[in-house]
Amino acid sequence: MDYKPVLPSHNDNVSHDRPVREFLLLFSGITAALLIAFWLLGLGVDLAVTYISPEMEAKIFSAGPVPAGENNACQAELQRMTDRLRSCIHIAYPLKLILMDSDTANAMALPGGRIVVFTGLLDTVSSENGLSFILAHELAHFKHRDHLRGMGRGIVMTALSALLTGAGSDITRLLAPSAQFGMAQYSQDREAMADKEALTVLNCAYGHVGGADEFFRAVQPKADSSIRRITGHYFDSHPEAEKRIQTLQRQARQMHFESKSVLPLPNIFTKKSCKND
Repeated sequence: MDYKPVLPSHNDNVSHDRPVREFLLLFSGITAALLIAFWLLGLGVDLAVTYISPEMEAKIFSAGPVPAGENNACQAELQRMTDRLRSCIHIAYPLKLILMDSDTANAMALPGGRIVVFTGLLDTVSSENGLSFILAHELAHFKHRDHLRGMGRGIVMTALSALLTGAGSDITRLLAPSAQFGMAQYSQDREAMADKEALTVLNCAYGHVGGADEFFRAVQPKADSSIRRITGHYFDSHPEAEKRIQTLQRQARQMHFESKSVLPLPNIFTKKSCKND
């Protein structure tokens, strides 16, 4: 019988494990568990928010820090506009408008019935109607209690990630984008709902929806970066400007809202009178 050398069928010194495959399976499993837990707890947050009345909310957050704001005629005029729009969205409880001196073109709803408007927004919009749409958008967030939902989900995401992997760990930083993706998609849905509600408020206040897309046209970037073209804005908390413009136009047609001439921005909203020198 001729001798034919062959390799042994088993060698304890040679590992047959597949670390990359095992890591991917482990990472996928943890990510899936994190997203499912975040989704379920998010539903719990949404349910809990429905039981928090505006009066209870005001009591809970009355002790919190309040932005100083610009206590001037500009803030008073914004308050007047907000109160007028509030009757169109049927919010019975009072809201406090706070004007902040900042180049940021933005506004936001805060717990406790406060709306913060940054003076940079006044440099971005060019009509009263355009400014009213942004205010109506923030009012819609209050009506839908989005400010509380967003805060609650943010706390859930942070606590859940820290509980599973430890605060500040490398795994937490690795898994955070997955949870942030779900958070961004949820925020985009709430932003779209607020846009639609604001469109109805604008039509109620002015009899048409002219100027509804004014702000988005002003901030719309001329060209997206290659990375944003690849991701498709899925990781943004707000839908992209062009998409919002198209959606508003489509919704206006569906609801048979007209678009007419807009009113000029009140003269009081100038850089000199609304910002600190």
